[in-house]
Amino acid sequence: MMDLMPGRIHALHGFIGSGKTTLARTLETQLGALRFTSDEWMTTLYGQDPPADEFPALFRRVMTVMDAQWTRAATLGVPVILDHGFWTRAARDELRAQASALGAPLTLHVLAVPDAEARRRVQARNARPGALFIADDTFDLFRPRFEPLTPDEEALQDVTRWP
Repeated sequence: MMDLMPGRIHALHGFIGSGKTTLARTLETQLGALRFTSDEWMTTLYGQDPPADEFPALFRRVMTVMDAQWTRAATLGVPVILDHGFWTRAARDELRAQASALGAPLTLHVLAVPDAEARRRVQARNARPGALFIADDTFDLFRPRFEPLTPDEEALQDVTRWP
């Protein structure tokens, strides 16, 4: 029996509207990778504008299923793209631990754009069919929850910056 090398994990770190899904689609094609975009799963299962009070529980369900799928794919040697944002240091630390446990290399792709541009992109995206709706108030509510990459994290895995 041949031993499989785990697939590389490509994780996208950025706030709403930073271009994560656009980059994820590009990487998916370039690398022949399996892409996991949580917003697409949410809209497919729960519609464009799930109730705010139910959103956390619905998102946890999606992430539980996605985690099982991407870890299995990586174990089988398939490169994976995780298009979730990894907003907190704790989420990034958890991802590093998962990658280590799988023996899979990890690249963190960091995306940052000015808030005005991110908001403009989100407003344009909201008008497209099938997009997860993000209201201006939600954007403002979530902004303080985003924790940028810290300097000490730079040395913990491969980091690429976009744009």
